[in-house]
Amino acid sequence: MNSFNTDEDTKKILQKYNHCRVKIYTFNQSRYPRINKESLLPVAKDVSYSGENTEAWYPPGHGDIYASFYNSGLLDTFIGEGKEYIFVSNIDNLGATVDLYILNHLMNPPNGKRCEFVMEVTNKTRADVKGGTLTQYEGKLRLVEIAQVPKAHVDEFKSVSKFKIFNTNNLWISLAAVKRLQEQNAIDMEIIVNAKTLDGGLNVIQLETAVGAAIKSFENSLGINVPRSRFLPVKTTSDLLLVMSNLYSLNKKKTLDLLNCLINCLV
Repeated sequence: MNSFNTDEDTKKILQKYNHCRVKIYTFNQSRYPRINKESLLPVAKDVSYSGENTEAWYPPGHGDIYASFYNSGLLDTFIGEGKEYIFVSNIDNLGATVDLYILNHLMNPPNGKRCEFVMEVTNKTRADVKGGTLTQYEGKLRLVEIAQVPKAHVDEFKSVSKFKIFNTNNLWISLAAVKRLQEQNAIDMEIIVNAKTLDGGLNVIQLETAVGAAIKSFENSLGINVPRSRFLPVKTTSDLLLVMSNLYSLNKKKTLDLLNCLINCLV
């Protein structure tokens, strides 16, 4: 899933794989207008703002994947091809690979009841205190993000002893369930208010959603605690240099542990 900011660059990169025996599909997410924090008017319509027109718009977070995937036609295409699940992950998470053990659990659950939504979580360290966590409310799993936590409880939320796991954003989702919920307009996600300041100094508001927040809308949802090796985000040059160095290996767990330790120290 691309935004209007990344679509053209992605297409240029994908040209290198035209001769490979693999199908790579892309689709664009929605484009929403930024809101002037003072006037509450869309920036694109605000005569007081004279910046670049592209800054007046934003992609509304990865929670938009359900509607955009459905509207792109790819959801029906994959269902028509007999596919049953999608694996969703952040593009910067190099540890997010398809785990056949998890897929086998989805296809052949011990209790015979298939899960429509599985979220991979992993043990929290002090480098992950801002990560969302799973809670249970009214018989449903729910994702709680730090942006939803009242200021008086933020330190409690960041505690690695009270909230021991966090969301890796590695998700396994039933295609049939996405289609059903989209057609029923039944995917419920909390709105996250994200305050930004544009280059010209204008304070704006972005309304976003998180893909994992939809977990409560699916039936028989599940959280799976996975090894830390499945969460390896590369967000900075330092992270990339560590992964490219001889400290990193796909085969040696101790080397992975050392790498994660070094990343945590850098953070």
